[in-house]
Amino acid sequence: MWFSAAKVSRFLSGCLMFEVEMMNQTKTLMYSDSQASRFVSPESRSRLEVVSGEGKTQPSSIQLFHSQRAAVARLQYAVLQESNLAVLCGPGGSGVSTVMSALVARLHGASHVVQVDVRQAEVSSQVAECASAGNVVVTVDNCHLATVGMLGAVSEAIWLQSPRASVVLGGRGRLMTVLSRDRGLLDKVLLRSVIHPLSLSETRSIVETQLTANGHACSESVWLVIHQIAAGILEDVLRLVAMAQVVAEGHPDKAIQADDIEQIHERLHAAAA
Repeated sequence: MWFSAAKVSRFLSGCLMFEVEMMNQTKTLMYSDSQASRFVSPESRSRLEVVSGEGKTQPSSIQLFHSQRAAVARLQYAVLQESNLAVLCGPGGSGVSTVMSALVARLHGASHVVQVDVRQAEVSSQVAECASAGNVVVTVDNCHLATVGMLGAVSEAIWLQSPRASVVLGGRGRLMTVLSRDRGLLDKVLLRSVIHPLSLSETRSIVETQLTANGHACSESVWLVIHQIAAGILEDVLRLVAMAQVVAEGHPDKAIQADDIEQIHERLHAAAA
């Protein structure tokens, strides 16, 4: 399966228009963890929504930030094209698995979705169960753990059972390195979507909302230091915020300072060494 430059150009144009449409439908800051609502401001929380396969909005626990939401929109458009291969990657802790789950939620009712892990040996048998379905989408998670040639074998096994299936390969940054070693599979990729770190404003919203909600005061530079240390990686931002709260609860009469965050980081780094 090889795509001409004209087809790729048409696909990218369509993808861009679809992304803009979907982003306009869900203009909201969202986050994936069960603790999400604690980190989103009330005005943002009131706009949380997820779109099901038929375009109907429903309450959902899958909540995304801007880059994650954009990735879902791109992937949703990509899998609407038959026999396509799309790739989703991002740094560890950026929410790749969360985006995959959100994609499945959006496709509910419109496509038959099979969720598998690259480490599972039963991929082909799982796909075989729905091979006769009209629209089949297979999401394969943790693809950064694949050995050379594994992703090609998994993809071919899927298409052997369901030739018109769309496949989404998700994983951390190493996924692109794995793909680069399989030129045949790389040439079949129609869309590559990357989850970017949180923006400075998103990190600030998380830090200030969470600390304020729990009655903790902090200096103006705390959120900036957290963003710099965590490099905008959601999981690391949340870990530092949680530790900052522990420190604040031990000293309720003292505002959290940037130095406190740096000391927390040093201790976490030393503990992990």
